[in-house]
Amino acid sequence: MSKFIREPLKIEELVAIDHKILEAYDLYVKKNTDFLDLQTIVYLDEAVAVDDETDEEIYPEFVIMNDLEWYFSGQVIIDIIDNTKYQLKNPSVQDYITNLNNYSEHDCFYTFNE
Repeated sequence: MSKFIREPLKIEELVAIDHKILEAYDLYVKKNTDFLDLQTIVYLDEAVAVDDETDEEIYPEFVIMNDLEWYFSGQVIIDIIDNTKYQLKNPSVQDYITNLNNYSEHDCFYTFNE
């Protein structure tokens, strides 16, 4: 298991994590987090499972114990990071946050005007 799993991360740390790690996990935030900012703490953990018989979502124990909620799959995080890098030569942490928040609210990438 990676040193990043189930550990508090700031967005600047999240966007620097190797894509191979990100694609294997989902992103969780504290419940009722309306938007991400420079101070937001996020966590990586196992993906939400679904019970085959009841279709009930089964969250990782760490997520439940720490009152977290699912935010994005690791693949979506990778896509947002890559999209931000594609649009901007030297994206800042705030640029990543802008794209993450836009994707969360509108289900599409933010269009930067460079």
